[in-house]
Amino acid sequence: MSASIVLALWLSAAGQVDGGVAETPPELPRTFAGPPSAHWYDMVTFGGFGRVGVFYTFPFQNETLVGGNGGFRLADARLSVGFKPVTWANFVMSIEAAAPVPGDSDPTAGSRIVSLRDWYADIRICKGFLIKVGQFRPPYYAELLQPDGMLPFVSRSVIVDGVAPPEGFGPRVGIVPDRQLGVMAYSERLGNDVVGIKWALGVFNGNGPNQLFNDNNAVTPVARIEADVLQKVTLGVNALYNSRADGQRPNRVTVDQLGYGADLSARFGGLRAMVAYTANAYTYDSAVLPADGSMGVMAQVHYVHDDTGLEAAVRFGLLDPSTAQTDDQVMQFSGMVGYRPFKGPVRIVLEYEHREEEAAVAIGNDSVILFLHAFF
Repeated sequence: MSASIVLALWLSAAGQVDGGVAETPPELPRTFAGPPSAHWYDMVTFGGFGRVGVFYTFPFQNETLVGGNGGFRLADARLSVGFKPVTWANFVMSIEAAAPVPGDSDPTAGSRIVSLRDWYADIRICKGFLIKVGQFRPPYYAELLQPDGMLPFVSRSVIVDGVAPPEGFGPRVGIVPDRQLGVMAYSERLGNDVVGIKWALGVFNGNGPNQLFNDNNAVTPVARIEADVLQKVTLGVNALYNSRADGQRPNRVTVDQLGYGADLSARFGGLRAMVAYTANAYTYDSAVLPADGSMGVMAQVHYVHDDTGLEAAVRFGLLDPSTAQTDDQVMQFSGMVGYRPFKGPVRIVLEYEHREEEAAVAIGNDSVILFLHAFF
């Protein structure tokens, strides 16, 4: 069985850091080649992953939001299924069995529920034109387009996940769009052995996953293009425009968002490196609110020694959630070492996180995490 068919995103790199439209995972072959099986069960594949570990934030505190909730934690438990009845179509669904739902009054309390992550149909017309429709990640921001189950760290950077108790004071949300409901046209790699390109253009609701309805009548266009040299070094650029309605009726405000960014990735043997920049410009239909913006920078290096199963990674993230507000930046410094015994479907990872929030934060909030990542 494959490690993560749920992560069969056209922009995913199979298990390593790559800039967006780098490789198609083995669960979704580039050419959709091969005749369909005569038996329906041969057309179905299963996959999944889970991460469980010990999470502690220092210094220890009692009955406070940060530093007082250390212990065992189930980070995620994903199950996915794929169905490929014909050579030119593939259907993928993934379920998160441990989606966190923090409490309204206390972000360190709450529960975990079963939640839909992906459901989409992938149709291949030709090499230069494929269609994906359903709920999936839009073609935007290289770090977000890494497969969930193959991240070197237990989570993505603050630019994607933001920061909130019990890891940090926050609360600040990520500034790039996660899964959306919509439709996308895209291509496989076009070009020759030296230079290749991939493109994607989609329209989405723009208000996140698992929403009952769109928040207004507008859709969100998202575009991305990548160019690579020798399939080793890849430059990607992306942009989006989203008009969303915030607030509660009848006091709602229309927010127009222009997002853009670029990333550069390289891979040589077991080494994967990536730098990415993303930014947003916000305007409001209310004269009371001034124009605002946000930006993020991320750099990551990940090395895997295949013969021994040893790996290591470092990461830097900078999040500025509001250019109109001063002294609200968050910096994140991450490091990890890991081991994959006998090249099996298990990783053991020790991770360290150092965060620097605004000057008003009086105590530190560094984290040490030891987690087991199992996949199938």
